Amino acid sequence: MKNKSLQKNLISYSFILPSLIGFLVFMVYPIVYSLVISLMDWNMFKGLPGSKFVGLKNYFSVFKNEYFIEGFKNNIKFTFMAIPLLLVVSLLLAVLLNRKVFARGFTRMLYFAPYIATITAAAVVFSVLFHPVFGPINGVLRSMGIDNPPQWIGSIKYALFTVALFWVWKNLGYCIVIYLAAMQSIPKSYYEAARIDGANSISQFLHITLPLISPTTFFLLVTNVILSLQIFPEMKVMTNGGPGTSTMSIVFHIYRTGFENFKMGYASAVTWVFFLIVISVTIVQWIGQKKWVKY
Repeated sequence: MKNKSLQKNLISYSFILPSLIGFLVFMVYPIVYSLVISLMDWNMFKGLPGSKFVGLKNYFSVFKNEYFIEGFKNNIKFTFMAIPLLLVVSLLLAVLLNRKVFARGFTRMLYFAPYIATITAAAVVFSVLFHPVFGPINGVLRSMGIDNPPQWIGSIKYALFTVALFWVWKNLGYCIVIYLAAMQSIPKSYYEAARIDGANSISQFLHITLPLISPTTFFLLVTNVILSLQIFPEMKVMTNGGPGTSTMSIVFHIYRTGFENFKMGYASAVTWVFFLIVISVTIVQWIGQKKWVKY
């Protein structure tokens, strides 16, 4: 009996063994190794024998680095610009697309299409649209009588906002689909009872829809805040961190330090500091959700 039980367990473990090995080799090992590297003046050409242990020196250097500080400020600005716009617009569009309108399925597909497009291709198209000189957007603005339209990605003032617009447009379809799923799970009897009591559409939205989809809003808030803090490819393709440091993010700083300047020890330290920032922001959101999320 014991042999049969052991045999079943071995068969079961054999099925998960490839995934487990992949997880240990490609996830756990790099994470632990990056922590080791962050404590060293790492020489990526000589490896461990050619590197020097420096303790927490790299971590102390993080908060003195002007590029990290600029990246942190830009991350905060980007998050506060993009997240409210993304959630509000996606919610309003989801409400409209949840109604019986002409070509509803086709319209949903159009909104979701940018989400499945590759970031590089979409960012290149967006960069062309918002080109400060030859872009169609500024062409339309000039035709409307605006002689000096914004320089968009070529302007220190508007570059980060332009990247935020692209990020919102790219992720809008996903949020709409999630909101639609949440709205369609609300029992119709709630709305029928509200209509009998004389509640109009706005009252139904405020007192039924919003509270019942608050767990979905919380989910989208947490996941998109994390994504917004991790933003990198959009900035790399559209602005390369410029003009100046106006679109420099923390992840962009990590990339440039580690893979362009080959300071892997310092880059690993920045990565761990960034990890703690993301965890802290998520914990704050998790604590705050108790006051407004209704399960």
